Amino acid sequence: MGRPAGPSGTGPGVSRERHTLVLRTAIVAALVVAAYQYSLSTLLGDLGQQTPLAYLGLVPLLSVLLMAGLLYLPGRSHVDIHDRYLDYMVGLPLLGVALLIDTLGPARLSTFFWLWRLDLVSFPLFVAGAIALVFGTRMLWRLRLPVAFLLLAWPPIYTVFLNGLLNGVTNVTLGALHALMHVLPVATPLTWGDGSLFQINHGTSSFVLSVASACSGIDSVLGFLLVGAAAMALVRGPRHLKLLWLAAGIALIWSLDVVRLLLIFVTGRAWGQGFAIDVLHPFVGLLFFCLGVLAMILLVPRFRLELLGLGGRPGEAPPAAPREDPRVRRPAVRRARAPIAILIAAAAVAAVADTQMGVFELLAQNLGPPRVQPLTLANARISGWALTFVTTYPSAKLEFGSDSSWDRYLYLPPSPDLSPVTLDVISTPDLSTFGTYTVEDCYHFHDYPVLGLATVTLGGGLIGHTVVYQVNPHESWTAVYWEWPVTAGSGQTYQRVVLNELTVSSAAASERELTGFARRVIAATAHQVGGATST
Repeated sequence: MGRPAGPSGTGPGVSRERHTLVLRTAIVAALVVAAYQYSLSTLLGDLGQQTPLAYLGLVPLLSVLLMAGLLYLPGRSHVDIHDRYLDYMVGLPLLGVALLIDTLGPARLSTFFWLWRLDLVSFPLFVAGAIALVFGTRMLWRLRLPVAFLLLAWPPIYTVFLNGLLNGVTNVTLGALHALMHVLPVATPLTWGDGSLFQINHGTSSFVLSVASACSGIDSVLGFLLVGAAAMALVRGPRHLKLLWLAAGIALIWSLDVVRLLLIFVTGRAWGQGFAIDVLHPFVGLLFFCLGVLAMILLVPRFRLELLGLGGRPGEAPPAAPREDPRVRRPAVRRARAPIAILIAAAAVAAVADTQMGVFELLAQNLGPPRVQPLTLANARISGWALTFVTTYPSAKLEFGSDSSWDRYLYLPPSPDLSPVTLDVISTPDLSTFGTYTVEDCYHFHDYPVLGLATVTLGGGLIGHTVVYQVNPHESWTAVYWEWPVTAGSGQTYQRVVLNELTVSSAAASERELTGFARRVIAATAHQVGGATST
């Protein structure tokens, strides 16, 4: 005779299934983190920094909390799917698409892959595929919200409207600070400039602090919107009360940011610039943000809302009968050795591709914006070579737009045995014009036969192209060119960079030499903008 079964949700069989589920969950979580460890580190690396998207690092953590809430809260509806063919039909394509994005994307899109942070698009696809394979499509359906929530870590979602929001929040914050200085004169607003400068007197000396856009509270507001979006999935109550709670949280978080700025002013006045900026400033923003989030979570019942299904609202009758506890349901996938083996292989491929994305750090920041600025190349000096400006071509405006420019520079060699290298820099805010007017089209327009084309890696995640073309029967040239985004003020523009050199030996030798020179230009650029010098 077998051992008698205990109450629902108890007994050795249920306990063994729970242990198996916990172990399987730990394995999948470890594989996902290993597969995307660099991408996740770039998100967490900016957490709490004074950047507009600083709190995007909260998205994976909030997604995990959402998963835990949806898994362990009773009373949730489920789709009773037990079809392993469907699991593989859903899981394998999701993993495959994620791997294609991570492995082929950087080679095809160059630095634009990191500018658009497509690795953070593949991440939720990989997570979804892993869940479908190892836990079944039923589990993926239950966790569809937290998996989709991972897409909120994708920076381009915010850059569409961020500039306008930045200006609005900055103006409101500066207006509040100027008004408060009449009540608490701990700093003196300077009349010149854009109103963001404040003079602070410390003893017999003084210093000036700037309240930049990133310091105005926009990062904390966006961070709370992420927390609030996750909380809305685990809070029960009328929609208008949820929106009221969210609005109150935004107001509180913004108010705490104003208090944070006042505290920096006060400490700067009392203990000087070093203490205010170097000691207090790095952590006080994150501290106030956490306190604000904690306060709003504790205030959830005050808005007549119910958090995590714990307790009922006043006057609400208890449910007539308890629903089935999802923690003790029959698992959709009883044996997961084969899918875990598939997931291990996929994670290994993804981990290799993800680790290699560290090269983008040379020329771009963690969340995608480029380090390069429009005039960076004009100062990219190569040891022994003299860089001089030659001319500007007005014709660029006809092909690349009225806001475009075309500047030509010349690298003069340290030895007469070497040929000069021409550097052309075409800048335009309209990236599509580069596709309309390609480098090869330019040579064809001048009736220069193209003798050879090749793709080369230049370092910093850049994919360049080489072109060998013939000017006349006795003269041929070699060109290496690439296109990249650059930061221009509060916006973004794009550059096409073309290096040209007279082919003095074989075409293959000239391509190798000019490609090597291009890598030196990239290394000099990376060093100038704060990246590493090795490529």
